[in-house]
Amino acid sequence: MKSFSVALSALRKETGLSQRQAAFDLGVSQALLSHYENGAREPKLGFVVKACDYYGVSADYILGRDDERTPQNLPAPRGCEGAPLLIDAAHSVFEKLDDLFDPELYAAAVNYLLIPIQNTAALLRDPQTPYEPARDAELKLAEAEFVKHIRRAFPSPQTKKDEGH
Repeated sequence: MKSFSVALSALRKETGLSQRQAAFDLGVSQALLSHYENGAREPKLGFVVKACDYYGVSADYILGRDDERTPQNLPAPRGCEGAPLLIDAAHSVFEKLDDLFDPELYAAAVNYLLIPIQNTAALLRDPQTPYEPARDAELKLAEAEFVKHIRRAFPSPQTKKDEGH
């Protein structure tokens, strides 16, 4: 089993976030996040909860008590027809990614899916958050990276033929 500091650092790196960006999104200083990631300091429970929500993992996972990433008891949807579909789709996507066992594809998918969630979280924290067109560009780049990796993982019959397979 891994420690909290190892899990926290790995989740940030896996999602392609800088320590500065993650610290900002999590509402702590970069220095404090660095201390958490290198094990020099232990966080309070509130930070652990925030990190679990931010990275979409269970507390047992981030604390190193379980290898299962996602919480089994996700919040119940509150009157939104699409919420159960979103939860089911997320489970389905991550099950398929786990089955493929392609770390680059996994990281590209997480990065692509994480950007709109981070944007939503930022607006929920502060509805006056300024619109950042650069985030749209980041999303398109993440999408292109994901498409590149998915096409590498599942080449079309024409691609295989062109490569002489």
